[in-house]
Formats: sequence, structure tokens, C-alpha cells
Amino acid sequence: MGVGLVPGASQDEWTIEGEALANATDREWLLTNGLGGYALGSVAGTPTRRYHGLLIAAMSAPVERVSCLSAIDDTVVIDVGSANERRVRLTRFQFERDDDPPDQSDTLVRFERDAFGARWFHTIRDGAREVTVEKLVHLFDHRNATRVWYAVQSGGVPVRLELRPLVRLMDHHELSADLSAREAVQTRAIDGGCVVLRGGAGVHLASRDSLFSEQPVWWEGVRYQRDFERGQDSLEDLFSPGVFEWTTVPAAGASAVALDISCDAGIEKSAIDDAAQGERRVGEHIRRAIRAGGGDEIADADKQTIAKLARAADQFVVERHERGVKGTSIIAGYPWFSDWGRDAMIALPGLLLTTGRLDEARSLLETFAHHRRNGLIPNRFEDSTGEAEYNTADASLLFIKAACEWAETSGDALEGGILDACVEIVEAYSQGTDFAIHLDSDGLIAAGNQTTQLTWMDAARDGTVFTPRHGKAIEINALWHHGLLALAERIGAGEGMRVEAMRSRAEACREAINQSLWNEEGGFLHDRLEPDSEQRWQAIDELRPNQLFAIGLAHAPVVGDRAARVLDIVERALLTRTGIRTLGADARAYRARYEGSMGERDAAYHNGTAWPWLVGPYADAVLRVRGRTPASIASIRRAIEPLVEAMGERCLGQIGEVYDADDAPDRPAREHGCVAQAWSVAEVLRVIVSISRS
Repeated sequence: MGVGLVPGASQDEWTIEGEALANATDREWLLTNGLGGYALGSVAGTPTRRYHGLLIAAMSAPVERVSCLSAIDDTVVIDVGSANERRVRLTRFQFERDDDPPDQSDTLVRFERDAFGARWFHTIRDGAREVTVEKLVHLFDHRNATRVWYAVQSGGVPVRLELRPLVRLMDHHELSADLSAREAVQTRAIDGGCVVLRGGAGVHLASRDSLFSEQPVWWEGVRYQRDFERGQDSLEDLFSPGVFEWTTVPAAGASAVALDISCDAGIEKSAIDDAAQGERRVGEHIRRAIRAGGGDEIADADKQTIAKLARAADQFVVERHERGVKGTSIIAGYPWFSDWGRDAMIALPGLLLTTGRLDEARSLLETFAHHRRNGLIPNRFEDSTGEAEYNTADASLLFIKAACEWAETSGDALEGGILDACVEIVEAYSQGTDFAIHLDSDGLIAAGNQTTQLTWMDAARDGTVFTPRHGKAIEINALWHHGLLALAERIGAGEGMRVEAMRSRAEACREAINQSLWNEEGGFLHDRLEPDSEQRWQAIDELRPNQLFAIGLAHAPVVGDRAARVLDIVERALLTRTGIRTLGADARAYRARYEGSMGERDAAYHNGTAWPWLVGPYADAVLRVRGRTPASIASIRRAIEPLVEAMGERCLGQIGEVYDADDAPDRPAREHGCVAQAWSVAEVLRVIVSISRS
């Protein structure tokens, strides 16, 4: 399909052309390198957010991510040296002085994202002649390195490409707009190009085929429209060290030039070989996922869906490097999240177990077990330093759940550091640990205070906690109940007293949930018990999806008629076509739209906004409460099919983080947050694999 570059990869091809290019600035593509690094941009090529770039490198995998190359200002000069010489810019930019975003490129005729990378096809008409330019961005696997190709069919006239790289060399969360910081930028000549240095970061820019001319310049006031719309700082200055120039030979056929961008030495590996190696790896993951779903017994449409999701899943699995040791982790979401414990444990079954990546699942569990502290696994690893943070009550309980599921799937014994971590978690929660996490006398786990955010509903900004959930949260206690029983089944002979203690605690938890958290009048479970000013426990009857854990886990504390009533009200009040609402629409705090300033978005984040990942707990609840019937399977399919269909809408081949809660059928669902979210993909993949043979 190309005009002179590597061949197209039809197994993973997303094509945007024709009328679909009208909103090319709003659609995005993502490439990842297995180290936490990535390349991200708009289909139009215009950078619209600070996280857009052709190389965002993970300096200490998978964190310390630095935006190295933001973009290339690529200009095509036609009829070089003649009186009719014409200059055409392929990539459009927006600046502070611009009142409106730039017009759509009138030369872009097609965009593709395939296994080799992101491709743009431009056609420039010059009278009766036609010049075509194909641009391909390839991000190397397990390298902080990118290769950008241009192939030109010149129509028999000399054509020159002028390629001006725009360098940032800043933390990918930050903007470079401090004039005093310019003095920190240095350049050094190398064979075929230059190295740009800033602080402790550097990027190599080189081309074997073109002539580099040192022409340093600052592009001032580059504006990122998506950041502007979110109420964030949106202006920065970018540095360009010079221009790479290359002129075609006016002959039939296509000729090509490549520009290599890396954070270390030159790139010797063939991109074709690199992509082929990645395809073999992902292909094996797809085959394993299809086998897990039933192999040849399942419908072709489900095989295609599983393949699409397994390919998306691969982008989140990364190496974690620490003191010379390589482990496995999961990036929670691109572009702005690092690896989070909660997200990793929720995503592990879908990303790793369904795809047969059992050794990597063990490595991930060992990685987080190694970092445990006082019975807590990390909530997250800070992106700029890699330091572990522990402010979570659910990640450790999700660790036990994931560890037991890994042991069941793999057939391996729960032992070593993973088992030690599970046992330590139970003892720490029972005796009391950090953040006021403790087992109370009524058999329920209590956690936190008014200033802490320890559950997945953790939005807070400028001292405002938007979803205060301290106390005895329903999903924390459902996970505690499940974890005790699942672990008791796994720890083996010779642990009779410990097993009996776990089962006794689980029974006390079950009784307390059914007594203290059940709302008989409403027919659902209270979201939590919260202490009042005199430390008396008050039931908070907000209608939230967290109660799905209490009816859908393998060891569910709420069963029978009560579970059926919970599922009914969740379907009536919270289920949307793109996920599960985080709060019932009757609540005063309900926000239907995730929009406005960052504060307004945080207020909506868990107070209405619909989350795709919650279709996983919903599907579990449907199967456990109603059984594996045709009607149950049909309802689950209705919940996940719109999310699979949306994979071609915002970020090609991915499922994002959140959607607006008001999913009126007369308007398209609006996706927000991270353009690619690990647990969104993982849970949809896990669900389709679990029901595909039905």
C-alpha cells in the first residue's frame, strides 16, 4: 500500500480517508515500545496536546518519561531551482497568535496505523503533475528510538524535502516556555546530524541519506488545543537545531529518506525486522486468547474482536528496570499515567492471563510484592522519580485476588514472595496498618479519614476531595471477604489454624455487609459506612457501581434475592452504552458531562462519568446472579459491543478511560480522559473471552 516504504500490515490496519479525514485533528494514534515510552499524535499530524510527540522516552523504564521529539516541520519543495518553485508544508501547527486551530491539511488523502507504525499519505497536485509523499513513523520495540521515513514519487521533477525537527527534552507532563531555560540547551555535531542536550536528557538526530545544516531557532508560542480546552497551560517554545535536506532524483519510481531519533547510539536494526518480531509475539498472544475463549468453537466475529483487543492489550505491558533487575509492570493509561498497583491488578487477568502471558503475570506479582510496605503494595510509582506511593486500601486486596487467579490459571502453587505478600496483607489489615486501614470489631475493614483518598474513586484537587469514601467501603469489604476465602483455598495443607481464622473473618465480614450495608428500602447496597462527628457509623446510600463487587466476585458476600435486586437497579440506573455510571442521576453531586476546567472535570470524574472497565464487574455479576443463560450472554454482549466498535473512533485500536454519563441515543457518546486505558481494554477482553463459546 505504500509508495516506497515497508509494506502495509493488514492484520492491524486502521485507515482514515475521504470524509473521515474531516475530524482528523480529533482522532489520535498511539505507538508504544514496551518500556513505558510511546509516540502519540493526531491523525491530522497537528500536535494538539503536550503529550503528542514522535519519541517520548522512558529514561528509567517504565517511568521518568521525557518528551524528546515533539514533531517534524516537514516541507516539500517542488520544481527545485526553477521559476515555478513551490513550497508545501505537510504538517500544520497552531500558535498563540492564531485565533482558530489550523485548517485541515489539503494534501492529506489517507492515514493508516498498522503494525509498522503510523503512516500519512499526501498528494500534491502541481498543474498536470502529481507529487505523492508517504510518511511513516516507526517506534522500535524495547528501544527509546524512532525512525521517520519519507518516500516521494516526484512526477519527473526534482523535489526537495526540508525536515526541521522540533525538540523538547522535558518531562512529558511539563511545558517548555521558560526563556531562561534556553541557556540549558546545547547541541553537538555528530556524523549525519547532531545531538541536542538539555539538563540530564539528550536526543540523537541523524540521517544517512540527507544533508544536515545547523540552523538553530526557537519556535515560540506553540499552542496545544486540547490542553487549552481542558483549562491547562497550553503554550510552549520548541527548539530546532537545524534542517535535514534531501533532494529526489527526477526519475520514475519512488525514493526515500530516513531520519533516526534516539536517546542512545545509532539505530542499526531494520524496522521491518523489528515490526515482524513484534508481530510474531503479538500473534502468539492472540492465538492463546482465542484458545482460552474456545478455539475453533467460537464465531469468527469473536475471534476478530479478541484479536483486536489482545493487540491493544500488548501496548500496556512494560518492563520495570530497578538496580539492574528487569521485572514486568502495566502502564495504567496513556499518555499520563505510570504503573499503578490498583490498575495493574485489575488489568492482570485480561492483559496477561487470557493471553497466556503467565510468566509475565508472575513477574508482575513479584514486582509489586517486592515493593510492599506494612502490608500495602504500591498505589503507584511516581512518574518523574519512580518512587513508590502507598495511599490505597484496595490495591493490596486486588493483589490477593489477582495472585489467586494467576495460580488457578497457571496451575502453579502460590508460594515464595507472592504468598508471603498475600499473608502479610491479611495480617496487616487484621492488626491495622498505614492510613488507618484496620479490621473493626464488627468484622468490616475501615480505612482512611476525610483527607485521604484510598479507593479507586480518588479525585482530589487543591484540597477538595470530590468523592470522600473514608470509612467502610462496600468494594473494600467485598474484596476482603473474597480474598480471605480465595487465599484459604490456596495456601495448602499444614495451615489449618490460619485457614480457619481466614474463614472466620470472612464469615464475620459477610454477616456485617448484609446487616449494616444493605438498603432494604432502596433494594441496593450502601456505598459505605462513614463516621459522623461522634464517630458513629452512618450508612451512605449513594447509588454507585462499587456494589457490583459484592455480588459478582467468586466468593460474593451478597447472594440470592438481594443480589438480584442490586443487579436490577444497577442496570436501570447506572448502565450506559459505554460503561457504568459512577453515581445515580438523582444524586445532588451527579455530573452528566466530563467537561470544563480541570476542577469541573475532577468533580465529574466519579460522580456520574461512565467507566468502560466496570463492564467487567457487571458481567461477573450477571453470570453469577442469573447464570450462564442465552439472555445473560446477550445482555453482556450489549454492554461490550459499543466499546469494541468505538476502538476506531478516538484513539485508533484502543479503548479510552471515561465517557460522558448522559448517553442519549440521538448524539454520539463522548470519550474523555486517557486515550488508551489498561483496565478498559483488559476487562472487555476478559469478558469476551469468557462468553465467546456460549
